[in-house]
Amino acid sequence: MHPEWDPDKLATAAIFYNLHEADIAVGLLESCGVDCFLCDEHMHRVHPLATDILGGLRLQVAEEDLELAKELLKEYSPEPGPPEPIND
Repeated sequence: MHPEWDPDKLATAAIFYNLHEADIAVGLLESCGVDCFLCDEHMHRVHPLATDILGGLRLQVAEEDLELAKELLKEYSPEPGPPEPIND
């Protein structure tokens, strides 16, 4: 977490149930200059089946960055499943 952030002034920009999708979203926001982190990421890595019980991985941003983060994440839509094989 960013050292200057006040925990009371954080907001959830998105919730993910797949760590890979969450990592891509973090990379997208960070590449656009939005500081963020995943809540419960370490718990998911230790016990991935508990993600549903915990309510997913929460992508946290500062309150002032919330609207920008949500706008950037609108453009990001993960694939619903594995990609189709390419037939040559």
